[in-house]
Amino acid sequence: MDTIPAFPNQFPYYELLFQGRLSAKTRTWKWNHTGWTLFYTSKSRIATPVVRAYRLNADNDEFRDTLGCLVGIGWLLPVRPNTQKEIRRLNREFNNGGPVYVYAGDYRYEFKPFYRFAKPIPFAAPRGAVTTFKVPVTVVAKELKRVGIKI
Repeated sequence: MDTIPAFPNQFPYYELLFQGRLSAKTRTWKWNHTGWTLFYTSKSRIATPVVRAYRLNADNDEFRDTLGCLVGIGWLLPVRPNTQKEIRRLNREFNNGGPVYVYAGDYRYEFKPFYRFAKPIPFAAPRGAVTTFKVPVTVVAKELKRVGIKI
């Protein structure tokens, strides 16, 4: 494998996943990929309502340093539609139990296992609205080895 697909997302969704505060990611579209998938945190967009709901400080250096970076990797299980019960749970998770400002998408993207990289890896993602993109394995080889993944 020369490349690994990357799944971009706004801050703080991957942070919430790593902290165990988010059970899955969602989208309105279905991706047919299953397997190792890199987590990329968007450089230009922050999910401000979610940041507020979790009382996170998006200006914190630890968080700011994840923007525009590959922050981890996870094994993407087969993507499937969310059940109504899962959508309700995810809406609560996205909004930290408060009023709903962010809504779960129709499709469930669940990663098991998943790993945070020791240090975010800056990466120039393709410009524009992208759903996924490929990253050369060489970019993340050191972190893959550190977490015990052989690709």
